[in-house]
Amino acid sequence: MTTTTRPTSWDVARLAGVSRSTVSQILNGNDDRFPQETRDRVTTAAAELAYRPSRAGRSLVSGVSDLIVVVVPNVTFGRHLQDAVDTIANSSASRGMSVVVRYAGNDLAATLTAVLDLRPAIVIDLGVFDDETRLQIERSGIITVPEQRSVAEMIENPNHLIGRLQVRHLLETPGRRIVAALLIDTRLDTFGPERLQGVMDEAAALGAEPPLTIRIPLTLAGAVEALTAVVRADPGVPLGVCCYNDDVAIAVIAASRALGLSVPADVAVVGVDRTEIGQLIEPRLTSVSVDLLGTLAAFLGEVDLLQPSSHVGGLETMLADPSTFVRLEAGASS
Repeated sequence: MTTTTRPTSWDVARLAGVSRSTVSQILNGNDDRFPQETRDRVTTAAAELAYRPSRAGRSLVSGVSDLIVVVVPNVTFGRHLQDAVDTIANSSASRGMSVVVRYAGNDLAATLTAVLDLRPAIVIDLGVFDDETRLQIERSGIITVPEQRSVAEMIENPNHLIGRLQVRHLLETPGRRIVAALLIDTRLDTFGPERLQGVMDEAAALGAEPPLTIRIPLTLAGAVEALTAVVRADPGVPLGVCCYNDDVAIAVIAASRALGLSVPADVAVVGVDRTEIGQLIEPRLTSVSVDLLGTLAAFLGEVDLLQPSSHVGGLETMLADPSTFVRLEAGASS
């Protein structure tokens, strides 16, 4: 049985006839003071040995790695998150950088420590850290996206806008009682409370009764039990249900059918994420579409990592009109 030993910078130095320090500097791009002949010997030796510099070693020397850490709250996401991370990874690879996805738990201090230990070049925060924590990250010499200045100071929180759009659409039909249907989930939820607040604020602005709130499990029996409670609260009054996401919306539709209720006449439903499965069910689901990639592109374009999508126009467009990124697409369920 044969074993292969991973080549080291010492091996490259011996083959090229130079010092290890020379190898390290040339292969890490600090080669201006070396003659072209020396640079060629080092790169040829590295290629012959199939040697690749250690990213961990470089981060120890420079104090920062070539990593981008995407910090994600441990909540339910649609496919758009994977699409966004894939796009960031592809764009980053062309710049010689790598992407690590870190899911945050309830212990945010532990998440922060883990992120700082990686010494990333950039941290992309999808709603985990507050402004004070982002500032702490920036003081470590790490770029944060969005920057530590609160996004709420620049634009309306997208999750708040989601709740408002749902209510506004549902109340286009007068007489509906608004219900906020949240997901039952033991994981950290950074999106649900702000969506619920948007539902409550828009209902108040439009003069509707305070919304009822239910939590919907993704089982038929559980969804029927939860929906039954709000049906009994206002017998005969049509409901307009603002759902946490399309999964919850589909569960509400299934529960409505099990209770003999008509969608949308008795129970109108609006989801979030506009998933493919939501467009296949009957009635076709009304849903709020969130352009997560476009939103990230708007901010990442500011740090020259990902150019804004052609249909978006960058951060200025987002600041002027957040609905460019968050919009309701009507189906037949409402």
